[in-house]
Amino acid sequence: MGKLDKLQPAAVWRIFEKMNDVPRGSGNETGVMNMLKAWADEQGLEWRDDKVGNLLIRIPGTKGLEKAAPVLVQGHVDMVCEKNGATKHDFTTDPIRMMIQGDWVTADVTTLGADNAIGCAMGLALAEDKSVAHGPVEVLLTVDEERGLTGAAGVEAGFFTARTMFNLDSEEDDAIFIGCAGGRDTGFTLKNRSARSPKNGVGRKLTILGLKGGHSGLDIHKHRGNAIKILNRALVAAAAAMDVRLVEINGGSMRNAIPREAEAKVVISKENGRKFKQLVDKFLAGLKSEELAGFDDGFEWKVSAVQAPRCFSLDSSGKTFALLAAIPSGVTAMSMDIEGLVESSTNLGVVKTNGSKVEIVCCSRSSVMSALGELVEQHRLIGELAGAEVDQPEGYPGWKPNLKSKVLAVTRAKYKKAFGVDAELLAIHAGLECGLLTEKYPDLDIVSFGPNITGAHSPDEKVQISSVQKIWKLFGETLKEVAKT
Repeated sequence: MGKLDKLQPAAVWRIFEKMNDVPRGSGNETGVMNMLKAWADEQGLEWRDDKVGNLLIRIPGTKGLEKAAPVLVQGHVDMVCEKNGATKHDFTTDPIRMMIQGDWVTADVTTLGADNAIGCAMGLALAEDKSVAHGPVEVLLTVDEERGLTGAAGVEAGFFTARTMFNLDSEEDDAIFIGCAGGRDTGFTLKNRSARSPKNGVGRKLTILGLKGGHSGLDIHKHRGNAIKILNRALVAAAAAMDVRLVEINGGSMRNAIPREAEAKVVISKENGRKFKQLVDKFLAGLKSEELAGFDDGFEWKVSAVQAPRCFSLDSSGKTFALLAAIPSGVTAMSMDIEGLVESSTNLGVVKTNGSKVEIVCCSRSSVMSALGELVEQHRLIGELAGAEVDQPEGYPGWKPNLKSKVLAVTRAKYKKAFGVDAELLAIHAGLECGLLTEKYPDLDIVSFGPNITGAHSPDEKVQISSVQKIWKLFGETLKEVAKT
């Protein structure tokens, strides 16, 4: 092993480190799946895969529990690949460089991928750690969760046999999760007219950086700045005082991550060069001191000169600014049933310039499907009013809480016995694969829990070592009790 070889439970950290040695961004899971198949062969375990790339590994029950009903342990192998713009790391070839900082494992200025490799590692570690008693276990490892849960959507009826499931993709160790939001994406493509820059035009680049970002479900209510929205607001403020022609605009990298960085190149008249910077500086300084103070204090921006021989027309630039301004981003409704839970939200996650086209992707979530439908329809109408092409692929359903769940009752009892307090019962404003799996397996009884992970979907991501130990204890004791019932 490497940096984590002193940590306990050893089998969990050993497998987690093996997974982080192999690039596994969404859509690039073949390498890690091949590694896990080889690992299963070394362990003498039966495995099968399906046509979309999901992997099922079967672990026999321990002595005396071989004939118990099987349980399913589920997690996703792909990770969000986020880094700061100045970070030299290639997610398609480089392993994740991990570090121990006190009670936490983190990465060297990239996402860590504990979401959800630590959950996958817990399921697989049952094959190596003989101290945990359990019945037969089927470990379902899905692909492409972070781009829209397409791996789980591709699981076919009959792929696994268990009807009790542990989803290990939650990130708070004092809670048991029993429900999640559904979601759907919207893509916009705005075609622009391009021309030579005016003779008296000069190029300027505005860069937004230093924001915290984060998970567009779990962190959407924390008042963190969205780099794309902030960038566009500054450009709109400048455009109110002068002609601003867009050259290109790019920001964000994942639909489900709050954008931390963004930049735009524009053309303005030579005589407005100094005024442009003054306007932008004044606007962004006010935003930092008022809206972001205490929430995103690391926010920075830069204005620099660039070459810009071509640009969009003034009309096309204005339509792009207007579209980005009109698209909502943030919390749109709080739950009326669970205090403090976000009901509905939307995240303007990505904007990029492709030739004369500007492409935008948004991720919307809600635990109320009618409200999700309204959000998606709002996005469609905004796009059409702006003259953009709108693409809205099929989304994924939420997971409806079942307070009569048998596995929930066992998990709650074991949590109370192990730690002396009751676990919170929560729904999560994020997409878990539970809802999609219950569409194919309506009788599946599910509970979700996991260790403390902070900063998911950002380079600040880290997982707590003592919390992994805590959840491993809960997991083992619950598995043993389920096998006996």
